[in-house]
Amino acid sequence: MKNFTYEEGISYYLKLISKIPLLTKEEEIELAKKIQQGDKEALQKFVQSNLRFVVNVAKQYAGYEIPFQELISAGNIGLIEAAKRFDPDRGVRFISYAIWWIKQSILQTIQTQKDIIKLPQKASVLSTKIDKAYLNLKDTLNREPNYKEIKEFLEKDGVEVEEEIIKNYLLIKRHSVSLDSPINVEEGLNFIDIMSKTGTKEVEEELVKEALQKELDNVLSYLSERERFIIIHRFGLQGNEPKTLKEVGCLLGISRERIRQIEIKALKKIRVIVTKRKLKDLLT
Repeated sequence: MKNFTYEEGISYYLKLISKIPLLTKEEEIELAKKIQQGDKEALQKFVQSNLRFVVNVAKQYAGYEIPFQELISAGNIGLIEAAKRFDPDRGVRFISYAIWWIKQSILQTIQTQKDIIKLPQKASVLSTKIDKAYLNLKDTLNREPNYKEIKEFLEKDGVEVEEEIIKNYLLIKRHSVSLDSPINVEEGLNFIDIMSKTGTKEVEEELVKEALQKELDNVLSYLSERERFIIIHRFGLQGNEPKTLKEVGCLLGISRERIRQIEIKALKKIRVIVTKRKLKDLLT
């Protein structure tokens, strides 16, 4: 058996998980319900289908001098925890829920392995104020405060700070706001109900966009070089502007009609690949 170098091991892992199809919304709900019933095979499939998202999050922390493989491993632990806790009846996609578990697990691993936070005086004062606001609100509200509440508390004290800074600080300090913390017991409202509507859309869109690009690149790889060139330029992929049949024909030195014929053939190939790989939901 071949012994991989560290870099080869990472490359092999990334190549391996890139071949695992993403789940459609319907498949996600079905598997999540099976997981709630204790189905271990459903949990394994659910987790494997979302491993690429962990890599995307881990990339954000590559500068913390922790081996990338360990960041991924930590994120995977958070992913598994999220998969076990996810409730499909809440009406949000899984990655919107899981992103915070993944991020928190990675940050806690960073803190455990080495003290990477070397705070200057100004940042140290701010961290103390965030701590004070967090503990004050937790005592007053008798529950975990959310990031917006902490921000508003600090503003009353004349401290202007972005929610993202509060969020990252509390995650690192382990004062993490539990996703299942109740906000309004009478209405059955939890923190995730607010978070999923206000704080995850951009994150989810960014991750899905990156996954989509990878899937598109993979689909295009099945085409011939000329077919790929025509599809890319006709539909404005990979940063190119969409072009007419005539414009693409001029680029390749062939007729408008020939471009149309090749495009039709290429699109038929793509439809077969998309259907086979169950990518319709993603590409739509």
